[in-house]
Amino acid sequence: MMTDDKDKSILSPEIKFQLVRKLERHKVIGLAGMELEPHEAKYLEFHRLAGVILFERNIDSLPQIAELIGAVEERLASNGLVPLVMADHEGDFVSELRKLIGVPPSALAIAAAGDPSLAHAVAHETGLAMAKLGVNAVLAPVADCYLDPASPITGLRSFGSDPELVAEYVAETIRGFRDARMLTCVKHFPGHGTTSLDSHESLPEVNKTLDQMRSADLVPFGAAVRAGVDMVMTAHIAFALDDKTDHGIPASFDTRLIRAALREELGFDGVVITDALEMEGARQHARRRYGGLAGGFERSVLAGSDLMLYSSAIPERMKVQDDSEPMIAVEVMQTIIETLSRVVDRSRIDAKLEEAAKQHEGVRNFLGILTDSERRITRLRERAADLRSPPTPKKDGNVIHLEDYASTPAIYKTVAEKSVVLLRDPESFIPVDIKQEWWLVPVEYHPSESLRRQDMGTFLKGLCRIFSSWATTGSVTGFEVDATGKLQPRFAALAGPSGGRGSRAESARLPDDAAILPVLSARGMPPETFLYQLSEFVEQRQSPLVLVTGWPVVDWIPESVGCLVTLGASAPVAAVVARILVGDVQATGSLEGLT
Repeated sequence: MMTDDKDKSILSPEIKFQLVRKLERHKVIGLAGMELEPHEAKYLEFHRLAGVILFERNIDSLPQIAELIGAVEERLASNGLVPLVMADHEGDFVSELRKLIGVPPSALAIAAAGDPSLAHAVAHETGLAMAKLGVNAVLAPVADCYLDPASPITGLRSFGSDPELVAEYVAETIRGFRDARMLTCVKHFPGHGTTSLDSHESLPEVNKTLDQMRSADLVPFGAAVRAGVDMVMTAHIAFALDDKTDHGIPASFDTRLIRAALREELGFDGVVITDALEMEGARQHARRRYGGLAGGFERSVLAGSDLMLYSSAIPERMKVQDDSEPMIAVEVMQTIIETLSRVVDRSRIDAKLEEAAKQHEGVRNFLGILTDSERRITRLRERAADLRSPPTPKKDGNVIHLEDYASTPAIYKTVAEKSVVLLRDPESFIPVDIKQEWWLVPVEYHPSESLRRQDMGTFLKGLCRIFSSWATTGSVTGFEVDATGKLQPRFAALAGPSGGRGSRAESARLPDDAAILPVLSARGMPPETFLYQLSEFVEQRQSPLVLVTGWPVVDWIPESVGCLVTLGASAPVAAVVARILVGDVQATGSLEGLT
């Protein structure tokens, strides 16, 4: 058995630093802006990361995104491998590439249309558009079942509550993306549907046995594996599974779920990627177990993950403090390079690692895990290179033809037409009088600022563009009782130009005789008090109709009031809602068996 001194000599700063550097190759990171910053370029070149993830903050135009992706590839492409260029582009709420290629329909909207082939068609069209931009991996589909209506994570992002039905739509989505030459990533293993908590803000704990999960949560993931999904994203949720082991380990760090359930039981041999490690579900675990604000994330690789996802950009500077010493700014890349030059003999580093592995079981096991993981990552990057589509956007000088990037594909319009749900029409409000003056009153509920919101501006503008006599108010944040005993909405802020007759500011009151059309955009389940007041407000104002664009939260709506559930808030959805309201088409979507 080695002494402490010998152990310390083997795990020298040189060895430790190189092990850390090898781990960097298992990272996918976000970028700060619309061009590669100098310190980001150095970081990519130095560490040879697996890839990057793009967000709306990184996107301005077609030439710009091509230049950004080209700069990433220049630093990360080697030996025939291309970097993974990922994006969250599921649909509706989560559509990071919306500015360039539009907003796909939500998963729940596709399921409400009642035809699994639509899932294939939507994924195929979306994948083709993503590939033209240079993106090669989509972080979709969501395989979580809609089991808890209060969950802010599932809702429109899920294909429903029936595991077998969800499995069918998940498999079709994967096949559609694959036919478009796009890598896929199913999420959030082993399922985010049984908790109402948001793993961005906390570490949810779920008390379920593996047998219970096999009959529900795991069913869509099994279908995804059989359909040939490329990646599986793990959830930052702690699952008890049994009474014998520690219950506070997130799935992203749990060998029972990654190695036993996913790899051995479901037979998945592809790449496992964590959800974003800045999320509180991961940070809370790392702080409690390993100390510090960010330390310990590499334990996810030891547990069986291959890629560690960071949605935040690498900082150019970081602030450090040593006990009572004052804060100082450190140039991140410069510090890394100087450290390397001090501790690493580059010509002998591989030999030194091999030597250390022979003498140190921990190093040996760690290198073995990294070698297996690197093999899976390499295979994925080789597949990304093989799938790369030869055609490039047509250019005349600096002009890129926008017809190559249809903002609203026909299939998106088809799903919108087939997915809107008419829950009730008690007063036969359809068709509406197109000349009647109505006030659209958006009511938004979001339990967390870290979560994406629906694009209500686009939706409301779309309606006001068609109904020129309509106008919108600002977003309602709550209600208060006025001197006459009536409920009045509190508006968040000026809504901005909306078409029609404009908008109202925070201090404005709706005219007492105004005809209103409330539009509820909820992510999760709003508090009972909020829903009660909203219901009272609708009754007092005698609104004949309510639109529900987000989670299908409808129990609060009075029986005398009509209800259209749109399952989305994109421009195509607004156009279909307008056609339904004037009687041109019928709402044919159904939520039966989905919620």
